[in-house]
Amino acid sequence: MSLFFALSMAGQSLLTHKRAMDNVNKNMTNLYSEGYARRVNHLSDMPASSVYLQKIERVFDRALFDRYLNANNQKTGYEGYQDILQQIESLYNDIMGSGLSSQLNDFFNSFNDVAVNPDDLAARYSVISKATALVGRIRNDYNSLQNIKEKTSLSIKDNLQKLNNLTKQLAYVNKNIKFFFNDEVRLNEFLDERDRVLKEISSLIDVKIRINEDKTVDLFTAKGFSLVVYDQVSNATFETDSSGNPVVRVGGNDITDILGNGKIGGYLKGIKKVNEAINQLNDFTATLTLVVNKQHRQGYDLNGNTGIDFFGIDPESSLTNIDASNIVVNITDPKQIAAASDPAYTNSDNTNIKKIIKIKDDITGVLTAAEETDLLADGSITIGGITYNLNNTVNYNLIKEKSFHEFYSSNMVAPVSSELSKIKTLAEDSGFLLESIDQKIKEISSVNIDEELINLTKLQRAYEASAKIINVTDELLQTVLNLVK
Repeated sequence: MSLFFALSMAGQSLLTHKRAMDNVNKNMTNLYSEGYARRVNHLSDMPASSVYLQKIERVFDRALFDRYLNANNQKTGYEGYQDILQQIESLYNDIMGSGLSSQLNDFFNSFNDVAVNPDDLAARYSVISKATALVGRIRNDYNSLQNIKEKTSLSIKDNLQKLNNLTKQLAYVNKNIKFFFNDEVRLNEFLDERDRVLKEISSLIDVKIRINEDKTVDLFTAKGFSLVVYDQVSNATFETDSSGNPVVRVGGNDITDILGNGKIGGYLKGIKKVNEAINQLNDFTATLTLVVNKQHRQGYDLNGNTGIDFFGIDPESSLTNIDASNIVVNITDPKQIAAASDPAYTNSDNTNIKKIIKIKDDITGVLTAAEETDLLADGSITIGGITYNLNNTVNYNLIKEKSFHEFYSSNMVAPVSSELSKIKTLAEDSGFLLESIDQKIKEISSVNIDEELINLTKLQRAYEASAKIINVTDELLQTVLNLVK
């Protein structure tokens, strides 16, 4: 072996171990960098020659990464849905005595004093006061539900914009991964960025990924609609339908109903729950006003007048039917309360007011059989110029079988609380699962300072040995040159 060949081998070894040490130093520098996957040196012997750095491999477990995306997707979906459920539940604050149930009790109980003394104006004023409070509570709940819906829709819109920014970023990363495919240092940096972007996207929407041989990634929705194919991006768009419900489209395709997870999917589930709560509140209001008005119209007030509706439609409302958004107390004069059934004894007869009190627990018989048939046929009936619509006629039957209080508790409050309890558990479980997967990924791909120090020591010794070979070879060359002289 010639001295020059030995010098070449030592030089090659020196450069190889220098690159390997630089990589170890990079690992140690990024010890606390979130999302950094450590790089592993793969050294190989050159046949009958020196050593070279075959590749710098980034530690990456595809199976664990896929599990992380799925778990993250589920966790954020449950958390988004849970947030909406908590807002709905806070409206039904009956435990603190400020919910709709309390206002409903006060309303019906206020009729008792009128029943005891039908011509007591103070008692009649109290009825109007309690009715106004009940109407205020109903309209406040309706407006609050609408506000939840609007704010959630805006959140969906904002998150879709964030999603579009991330998909553009992913397309940019794909281009750089392909461009720097042969530059391991830059390539691994972009692969870290690729995984970070995918994690963020998975927190917004349920997706599937396809990692190609060149390490670029194609991104699809869970049902196969493409979001990113190499550097081609399909933006998600936001719009609202005639009912104010959000509509999400990708490439012109409506994907609203197929989004089940991620923050956006969780919010969409929440809006469905809000719509359900609004429909139940509207049916509750329509049924309450229908039976109270029907019974009240059959009585006589202190002036001997009959056919008076207790509740009415807000004149500022554009709707022709009464619901939780436009209900008002139609009576402003306490003398208009129709307590009597006998026009000859309007100041002493309390027969009609007793029938109104009975409505609290039983609405049977208030509507005639023909009226009930008409209502249940298409969910709508008009009496005295006011139209009452039901979103679901089953709700009327439930109130009739139970009572307003039981319907409110068992069909409006309890399902939300039960659903919230279930989602809280699922959110916690998915959080634990995500944390477990993340910990496993970190165990595999994060930097271990002790291991890196050992690697660095080994590489330094090899570097020093290569340097020593160069020094010895140089001395031998000098000796040979001196002999020639």
